[in-house]
Amino acid sequence: MVFAIITGSTQLLIFTIPNNSKMSGKTIGLVTLALISCIAAKMTLAQPLTLQQVVEVSGVIFSGTVTKVWSERDVATGFIVTHAQIAVQEAVRGTNGNQFTFKQYGGRSGGLNVFVADMSYFVEGEEVVAFLYPASALGLTSPVGTNEGKMTVRRDPETGKKMVYGSFVHAQMLAPFIGKSAPAPEPAVMPVPIMEYDRFIGLVRQLAQCNPRQ
Repeated sequence: MVFAIITGSTQLLIFTIPNNSKMSGKTIGLVTLALISCIAAKMTLAQPLTLQQVVEVSGVIFSGTVTKVWSERDVATGFIVTHAQIAVQEAVRGTNGNQFTFKQYGGRSGGLNVFVADMSYFVEGEEVVAFLYPASALGLTSPVGTNEGKMTVRRDPETGKKMVYGSFVHAQMLAPFIGKSAPAPEPAVMPVPIMEYDRFIGLVRQLAQCNPRQ
């Protein structure tokens, strides 16, 4: 069975349950409520955030490589969550060690698939720059905005330079800093290189220093 819940003009929650599942209607209802609550804060985001706004609301900012990802049913909440373990390269805010692990709503566990449309998840082996909301009282977080809070890092195949890659939303976010308008969206070729990695990290550090969290 596939369930889709429209919670706003741009928000869609989707989860699937195998036809042979023995889950009760009550359990399915609880899962649905959990999913709706996890994106309530995102529903007010009609326009992409600016980089300054992303930095201002971030509780944790880092770059690094995703070394491990796993999903399970969270003991504290009963929700299905996904953990991501990061080998930290640049710690800008909220972490000062060489390794950082966090958990967010969604994942696959016990035959149940749960995810939040437009929420960025993490993949083992990818190098990222991430901006995470402060963890909730239950220890849950997610990338800031819809997908503004996660960008990938890789070498440009033409120049060999280490670049920050992103979507059209990221191009809009960084347009004021790269001196040109964001390109027209071309989903088939996304993500695209947007800014040199060292310059981007320097910019983020500068904004973080100017907008420290209280």
